[in-house]
Amino acid sequence: MKRIIMLLFGVMLLSINTVSAEEATPVLKSANLEVMYEDVIKVTEKITIANSEAIPEGTLEHIVTKIGGARFEDLVINGEDQELTYELNEGNSVNRVLVSLPEGSKGEFTYTVSYQFSDTRNEKIPLVVPAVNTAGNGNVVSLSINLPKGKYLHESFPIIDSGDSGMVKEDMMNVPSYVNLGTGSSPAGLFTTSNLYTFFGLAVILGIILAWIISERKSKGGEVVNV
Repeated sequence: MKRIIMLLFGVMLLSINTVSAEEATPVLKSANLEVMYEDVIKVTEKITIANSEAIPEGTLEHIVTKIGGARFEDLVINGEDQELTYELNEGNSVNRVLVSLPEGSKGEFTYTVSYQFSDTRNEKIPLVVPAVNTAGNGNVVSLSINLPKGKYLHESFPIIDSGDSGMVKEDMMNVPSYVNLGTGSSPAGLFTTSNLYTFFGLAVILGIILAWIISERKSKGGEVVNV
């Protein structure tokens, strides 16, 4: 009887492992994005994909949104030890970059995407975004922006604390489709978008606390009256 139970238990574990393997999907484990302002705008993305063996036909799709008239140049994609080939398909609103992974890729696969924009006046900078979801359980994407010398961040998308100069950084859950930077030659004032969001958040928190205090006082007052 014990043998039969152990056999059934082993079959059950094997079935669970088989289902888990079949349901494995590629996941964006981490991404480090760096935007550098020099004579041109240089962008470097270091991306790690988990379960790379689950990528259909070993071809990883990336989306590049057409925005603000910006066009990327000199696109180079490197794997851990070799340059990767890719196919660029242009569309009306988005471009698609299909990257061929090395044959036999499995587990975690890390690669680097680099490109640039010759027009440094562009405030909206499209990014090369892998068409793979994150696990959704943390800020696995890091965005670093090296602002031009003498420039201060005023407004941005994604929202980054304004008023800073030099290198600014923000962590987030997903890769944004583009970066929008509004800069000035002097530090930002008080009423910027990031500050307004902060004020709003504080107001909501204070409102909740105040409502709780009022509710507690009313509850205690009612108890005294009943006594």
